[in-house]
Amino acid sequence: PFDAGLFLHLLMSEYDDSKCSTASPQGVMEPFDDIDELDGLSGQQLFSNRNGYTYNDYIILPGLINFGAHEVSLKTQVTKKLSLNLPFISSPMDTVTEAQMAIHMALYGGLGVLHCNNTIEEQCDEVKRVKRFENGFILDPFCVGPSATLTELDKIKSEHGFSGCPVTENGNLGGRLVGIVTTRDHDFVKDRRTLVSEVMTRGAEL
Repeated sequence: PFDAGLFLHLLMSEYDDSKCSTASPQGVMEPFDDIDELDGLSGQQLFSNRNGYTYNDYIILPGLINFGAHEVSLKTQVTKKLSLNLPFISSPMDTVTEAQMAIHMALYGGLGVLHCNNTIEEQCDEVKRVKRFENGFILDPFCVGPSATLTELDKIKSEHGFSGCPVTENGNLGGRLVGIVTTRDHDFVKDRRTLVSEVMTRGAEL
């Protein structure tokens, strides 16, 4: 098997083949035969041979640059129309990326790719949860009425990831706004049968 430590030693320091009993695969080191081992390799040299390496196979060292850090761009084209200034993407695996991971990746400037090990409806629900998280302008928010209970807010939170809602007279979008209820208003209320009207921030106080 290929020895990562041996490979690193060959790249970064002088090495005597005759003193080693572990043989690397035929041809692995051939692209590097003419490289000064003490100087290491550039990124282009390291990856141009199309061999596959793991993180343990090499070490990255700082080098002299003739430009400012402000000139460096990490902008990456993800699709024809979508680019990321910070190229961080999470894996589309069911053990890695669902709504919560996609939300936090987005908060740090990255992108979460939702997995497809579920139904189309479930995938749509995950996307909706991400889209509704701290959206600048929510055109169709979930509304509740003054007579709704905190249990209903808990249900909204479990299904959509948030429990802050406008409170309208009839509990529907388009009704007259009478207040707003957020987690700050009800997080420490133990009786979840409490009515929204008892804890909400009223319209006059907004």
